[in-house]
Amino acid sequence: MLFGLTRYIFWQAAGPFLVATFTLTGIIWLTQALKMLDVLITQGQTVGTFFELSLLALPSAVNTVLPIALFCALLYTLNKLITDSELVVMFSAGVSRWSITVPVLTLTALVMVVVIALNLYFMPAGMRELRQKLFAIRGDVATSLIREGAFTNPVPGLTVYVRSRTPEGSIRGILVHDERNLAQPVTYMAETGELVRSSEGARLVMYNGNIERVIRNPKANDTPVSLLYFDKYTYDLTQYASAQKATEYEVRDRYLNELFNPASTDLYGQMYRARLRAEGHDRLVAALYPLMFSMIALAALLPAPFNRRGYTLRIAGAAVVAIVARVIGFGLVNIAATQPIFIPLIYLLPLGICAAAGAVISGTRFDVLRRRILAWRERLPQIGAGG
Repeated sequence: MLFGLTRYIFWQAAGPFLVATFTLTGIIWLTQALKMLDVLITQGQTVGTFFELSLLALPSAVNTVLPIALFCALLYTLNKLITDSELVVMFSAGVSRWSITVPVLTLTALVMVVVIALNLYFMPAGMRELRQKLFAIRGDVATSLIREGAFTNPVPGLTVYVRSRTPEGSIRGILVHDERNLAQPVTYMAETGELVRSSEGARLVMYNGNIERVIRNPKANDTPVSLLYFDKYTYDLTQYASAQKATEYEVRDRYLNELFNPASTDLYGQMYRARLRAEGHDRLVAALYPLMFSMIALAALLPAPFNRRGYTLRIAGAAVVAIVARVIGFGLVNIAATQPIFIPLIYLLPLGICAAAGAVISGTRFDVLRRRILAWRERLPQIGAGG
């Protein structure tokens, strides 16, 4: 009977958990994707590139969502089981509270495994790939320069315009006006052209056009113009590419070993060594937060007596405890980044709350325990006097 009961409660909780996970992940994924939309539009990227970059940010969104979705799903499931009197029937049949926790903790264990996998591999792998692709997009001078029907100004004094681009990749109606040297502005015009990428960089190859050079002489009244016609002319675009190299991997882009033991040649890692170490501990302790949220939900609703008016206050109280505990956890990580002595508290916080929640589930009466402690303290002077 217990196996069937465990399976029933497990699937009762798994359904809302999946719904909450997909919903919250979609919301967070959308907010992250919108941040990249401006970069993609200004760099002239395709919809396919947009979705590719959005998917690379997905592990980070899922990692944030899973504990929250689990907590919401468990509160919903336990409240439903209580209001439908299913828990009352189970307890009347002799099922203990800890038997009820078995399917809940089984689901929690699965979530913990996923959170560990995301924190140790999938999230940093996705974030560093996302960083590399965004850097490559920003450095793709050819794509940013050549936009159909638009005037672009990659650098002050340079204007590029193309009338249209064909599906085959060729360009029609090219205008490049370079007045960075005000004394000798140059204008390139061509009927057609194409972008060529090689190991040396991007080139704009123009066909059937002319080069107009203006030589301004302040000592003379005239400004002679030279006009050169060409059948083919190659314009070097690499001169407008940024010389900046890819930045170092930041905190979220690093694997666990890179957080705890950055290489001696890693300038960023050596500069922010304490911050990286705190992040490493936060990655490890992240697996405990699904367990903490589950124990809070169980402690809030399992021992609850029957109440016709519902359990809104208990659910709200559980939410407040979970939020406050998580905020304190973030604060401890930030403090540990400058004060390593606080690192043990990063682990003690969720473990302590789990222990307290376990005591509540077991039926520990804290008011009775408090009275016993006070009585024991009052007896201390008498014991000392008797000695």
